[in-house]
Amino acid sequence: MARLELEVFTDDAHEAAAFETYWRLDADGETWARPVAAVRAEYGLKPQQLIRIAQQAGTAHLVDVACASCEDPCPVSSRSDFAQALRVTHWLCPACRALALEEHAARVKEQEARRQADVCEMYPVVVGPDVEPCALSLLDAIALHALFSDPALEDAGLTSPTDIWPRDRRWAPERLRYDVERGLVEAAPRLIEVHPDSHIDAFVLEEDGELGDSFHLGRVSYYLVGRADELTERHPRLLQELNRVFREGPWPAAWSDQWRDLWDELALADAQEYLEMKLGEHHLEMKQGPGTRTALQDALSTFSLGQVFNFIYRAVKDSAAYHQRGAVTQQQAANSTIGRISATADRARASGWEVKSFNRPWNLPCSAIGETFFGKVMWQPDMMQVVAHEAQLPPHAAGTDGADGADGADGADG
Repeated sequence: MARLELEVFTDDAHEAAAFETYWRLDADGETWARPVAAVRAEYGLKPQQLIRIAQQAGTAHLVDVACASCEDPCPVSSRSDFAQALRVTHWLCPACRALALEEHAARVKEQEARRQADVCEMYPVVVGPDVEPCALSLLDAIALHALFSDPALEDAGLTSPTDIWPRDRRWAPERLRYDVERGLVEAAPRLIEVHPDSHIDAFVLEEDGELGDSFHLGRVSYYLVGRADELTERHPRLLQELNRVFREGPWPAAWSDQWRDLWDELALADAQEYLEMKLGEHHLEMKQGPGTRTALQDALSTFSLGQVFNFIYRAVKDSAAYHQRGAVTQQQAANSTIGRISATADRARASGWEVKSFNRPWNLPCSAIGETFFGKVMWQPDMMQVVAHEAQLPPHAAGTDGADGADGADGADG
């Protein structure tokens, strides 16, 4: 049974009577003594007039619903407001709610400050030996160059989290990104370190809310290990040295054994992403497992990435048509795509077809690592046209004009 407590403010007897009649409950305390329409008719009021009187001629408090903090009764401004208030099990008045929000904000701020202090203690900014290009693997050198070429570093010497690199210029191919980043983080000797100013949510919390000893790849910012006290002074030296080696050589000896595998891996990642993209355009989806990798690797062993894009485009189109004819499900149609790609590549090889090479589509741009490798390191203006096994080292890689690959790498004619 609900109870209302009224306080009348108006000096107008007619409005006061209408106010009291509007808020009068029946004897059972659950229904209204008079319907709204009857109240308006009795006092000759328009709907807007009755609403104004109910809200401004006085106040109505629901005695049975009190503030959980100060115990003031709950004010109501209309009958629908009254019905809603009866369903509330825990109510705070505006003043107590504002105070509770302030206290909560203060607790959150204090907790964040404590976590930030823990992060600073666990991840102090360190000084160490400068990173030397000759000690890096080719992948690490390219990954560092791409990571620290970001213009955002100029202000603080900190990288942007790889998760937030723009879609039109990702740091690394999506399928390789976390593995490449993990390789840099776990390298020995250390190449990069996590900066404590990384977003607090990048650091893992234990079940008890305390800071753990790990972080989320892709969410943290890194700085380059080096001797300079100012972080902004560390990466320019490395970038200058890497640019010189990329441009003039000679390469560290190990790079000559690593570049072809890196070419194959980057080309394969692009082929897989293109396949996924084209399937998605036809509302098809498939899990790319070892069989997919094997089929694409086989095609890339003979054809350029642009030619393999051609195979993928036509295979997906045929799979979509296969499904549209109603012969198979979407899943079956998608799974048939790899067989089509392999069959087309086999026929093209056996028949000596002249396969047209596709250009890179605008919505699948090359990653920063890809740009660095193919453009700066391999001197390939358009790797889409080059068959991997015909690519060669740039002339300066061995440090002499007559070194392996002196004829350059103009690529296949497709």
